[in-house]
Formats: sequence, C-alpha cells, structure tokens
Amino acid sequence: MRTLLLVAALAAAAPVAAQPISSDLADARAGGGCYPTALAPSVLDMLVLINPEWAPIVNGQTVDSDPVPVSGTVESMHGQTSGDFPSTHLFSDVVMDVRVDPEHANKVATGNGEPDIIAFEWEVGAFPEWAWPGFGDRIYGLGRHIFDCGHPDATAGHCSVTTATACVLDPDCPAGETCEGEHFGYSSEIHPPHATAVIRQGRGAVLSKKASAKPVPATIADVWVSGFGGGAGDRCVLAHQPSEAGQLTIDCWPLAEPVAKINAKDFTFTVPLPPKPAGAGKPRWRVLPPPPSNDATAVNGGRTARLKVKKRMQGSTPSLEVTVKMTKKVKGGLPTGFAGRLVAGWNDKHASLTHVRVTVSAILVENDLMRATPVVPRTCSTADTPCATDGDCPAGESCFGEGPVEGWAAQSAANGEWRRFIGAALDRVGDGDVIAQSTTWDQYLASDGKLRIQADAYAKDCIDTTYGHPLSEGVAHLGLVKGILCLGSGTSHPAGKIDVTYPGPDFGAGSGTQTYETESTGGEGGRCSITTDTLCVVNEDCPSGETCATTGGAFRLRYTIEKVS
Repeated sequence: MRTLLLVAALAAAAPVAAQPISSDLADARAGGGCYPTALAPSVLDMLVLINPEWAPIVNGQTVDSDPVPVSGTVESMHGQTSGDFPSTHLFSDVVMDVRVDPEHANKVATGNGEPDIIAFEWEVGAFPEWAWPGFGDRIYGLGRHIFDCGHPDATAGHCSVTTATACVLDPDCPAGETCEGEHFGYSSEIHPPHATAVIRQGRGAVLSKKASAKPVPATIADVWVSGFGGGAGDRCVLAHQPSEAGQLTIDCWPLAEPVAKINAKDFTFTVPLPPKPAGAGKPRWRVLPPPPSNDATAVNGGRTARLKVKKRMQGSTPSLEVTVKMTKKVKGGLPTGFAGRLVAGWNDKHASLTHVRVTVSAILVENDLMRATPVVPRTCSTADTPCATDGDCPAGESCFGEGPVEGWAAQSAANGEWRRFIGAALDRVGDGDVIAQSTTWDQYLASDGKLRIQADAYAKDCIDTTYGHPLSEGVAHLGLVKGILCLGSGTSHPAGKIDVTYPGPDFGAGSGTQTYETESTGGEGGRCSITTDTLCVVNEDCPSGETCATTGGAFRLRYTIEKVS
C-alpha cells in the first residue's frame, strides 16, 4: 500500500501535459473517492462498489466538482440497453465512446482501455434522444469528470512478506502484512455531462425562412443543456455512506438534489462550415427548435440561455464559434438550460439535394425472448407455491418474486439521428406481434451521399422492474435471495441489431418509394435443438435433453424510404 500511495502522489505532482490520469488515484486510500474490494469475494462487494458508484477525479472524497469540457469524435454509442445498477439509475445510460481531441488526452485515465477514448454517459430520458450522437459525429461535452467506482479492474499485487500471495487489499494478506504493487483500472468518464453539442455533417438544411427556400449543404448542431443528470447527477445517490449496509436503507427516489453546476461557466463549441461554394458571400445560420421527439424538447425551468455566435473565417475550414451563455441572466435569473438545433452553411443557388423521408411503421417480433420460467417467479417464501400477494401464502410467509416480464425497449436512427420507440404495446410483447410505430426523419442528401438505417432492441427482465427504486424496496418485493438473483441473472435480453446503408442517388427509394422489412442480426434467442418449432432463450426453455440453439434475429424492422419531390 505504501508503494501505491507514493506512485499516486508522484502522479498527482507531475505535469499533466498529455499524460493520462493514473487510475490508482481513484483509490480512497490514496485520497480518491472509490472503494475497491478484496480478491476474496464477499456478498457485500456490489454494495461497496456503488458506495459511491462515481467519484470526482479531483477531490474525490467530495460530491461537488467543477464542470470539465471534453471534445472529440464518437467512435461508438448505444442508447437504452439496460444493464446498469438499478438503484442508482432511473433508466440505463446512453453511452458514447469518444476519441478525444489531442488537447483533451489528459482527461483520459490509465484504466480507460485506449489512451484517447473516454465515455460520455447520461441517463436515457435525462438525455433526450434527439440530442444523442451518431457514429462518427463530433461531440462537445461539459460536465462531471469522474472515476467509475463500480469497475475497479484491479491488477493484483503481492503481500509484503509472503510475496507469492496475490492481493488487492491488505485483508487479502496474512495478519500484519500489507499489499504491495497493486494497481487499478478505474476508467475516467464525463458522467454525466450537463451540456452537449452534437455536430452532424454530410447532409443539408433550409437556412432561409422563406417558404420557397431550397435546402443547401449544411452542418447541424443539436444542443442540450440541463441540470438533470439522473442518478449520477444527484447528491443523495453520490454521497458515500458510512457503511455498505446503508445502501439497503437509503431512499433517494424521487431524485431531488441535482449537483450539476450549469451556471458555473458558459458552454462553447465549434461548428465547421461545409465547403464554400463559388460566389457565396457570408455564412448563414439559423436556430431552430429541436426535431420532433418522444423525449423532452423544452428547457427545465423555462429560462432558455442566449446564444452568441462568432464567425471564424481564417484557416482551411471556416467555422462558427457558438457559446451558450449560461452565466448571463435571462428575465431576471440565470438560465436553466438550452434545447435547440443550429443549422449553418452558405447561400448556394446551384445546390441540388435530394429530400429523403424515412418512416418506421412497425417492429415485427420473431421471438419475444421471454423465458418459459421466470428467473424469479412469484412464490411464497417458504412453501414455494405460486402467489400474487402475501394473502395467497400460509400464515407468516411472504410472497416474493417478480414473475414474467413482458416488455421491450427499442430505438432506431437515420444517419445517426436517434428516436426511441414508444407505446403501450411495448409493455406486453409476444411472439409474432406487429407493434405499430410512426417515426419519421427528413434528410437532405447529396447524390453521392448515403442513408444509414440502424435499430436495436432488447427484451426486459427482472432487473428492469427495479430501476428508480431503492434497494430496500427491491428486497421487500423480491426477498433478499431472489433480489440477488434478479441482479445477477435477471438481466435484459438483446434482440439483435440492424445496420444497413443505402447509397445515393436513390438512397434505397428506387423509383420513388420502397418499403423494407429488415431482420436484426445477433442477440439472444433461437429454437430448441430437436423440437425446432419451439422458440427459446435458454436451454431450460426446451424439452428435457434438448438445448437452445441461438440464432439471434429476434425482430424485424418495417420502414419506408421515399424520395420527396
């Protein structure tokens, strides 16, 4: 441990330059805010790792931290997929893996896997779908720069005397010895941001308010600023409890203590302009409301920040420098956020773009991915007989469990512009269901451009019923044993992904309109090895002696591509 403290202290004193942050600094013993677990597993390990689940990189023993800016290019991302710890989340996180710009390489920790990749994470719902980035988009973020305490990814050291004994903490060693040479792989993240700007290129927009105006090549910036960060942005969730058992009694829901310092500094980002056409004069831009969405499109609190736009015409790529003035009062008070779309380009009377409309009309369910027997069926605590309430059980027993979970979640994108699917039909999904949707995108594309359609979905399970609830409520509903089983085995079931690209000049619309039903690939689900007409998720769904042969492709997406005249 003494060696670890010395290394951490030297790392803290060294010039930051472009060097990564030592993930060893996350360890509470070195002054950080994360609490690692020993090599020997304990039933309370998970409670240790979420106490807290996230800690500031600077002054990790405190909750409050100053917002940090990071920018880069989105290498990959996903929307709502479940899989996060439910008592610290209202919904699962949108995760964006960002290859940082060189000036932000020192925001990446040694535990991040790649030296220039950092994750931006913000809960679904708190981070509206229209503001999510696509693969390859540039993104600017401003928010909490933290270590992810839930994933220590420790490299074992050795005990000080019995050096052949591996260890992570002193308790892994014989009495009187200390652990030496251990290291940690905590990742650094922007989690959550409170401000993002997603820069979308390779398409067009209408820059003029005139009814007869034509679209021209443009850069689009979708901007969202909000103090609501979900569980990872709430003081109650972020506070370290004196004992791990405190996680079983604390109740932070509904969230009421946001910690984002949204008015601490302005939010500035760069919008590169498309190539300047011959004869064009000054650049033009226009601020629009967010695109139609199933999520929030208005600012919490009602005071929208003002924008300041500066032209930067020097250099090989003319651009606009845009600042969301979060430190300047609006209507007598500081702004509470910003929601909008900025489109920028040049007047170009010779521009010729194709108006392409994509409409998703249905999800077709091939396999609902619901197990024949639920992971935690609802049964009496001792008699183990089926029940709906405590009244169905013998005196003194409780009815524990969840029973079948029939819901799905899904989302789709056109050229990286995401929309979540909605509707009561998604709450009860069965094999063969056709779940109607009505989601439309309008894109203006050059003849040599492309249209990329993406979609993914997952079937919910026990864990999805516990998001946004304290652990104490889960124990009361599921029982301790079933609660642990729910967290470990009752996770969601991926239904596969769709990712197809249609090149110009027709973008898949053929002579004018074309409807597709594209099957997902990958994911869980399949058919029993002998009784192949029986759908399954796990071997236990099949008759005795058979196995579940995974084929994936649990859904199809029905959509229409139209060239609008």
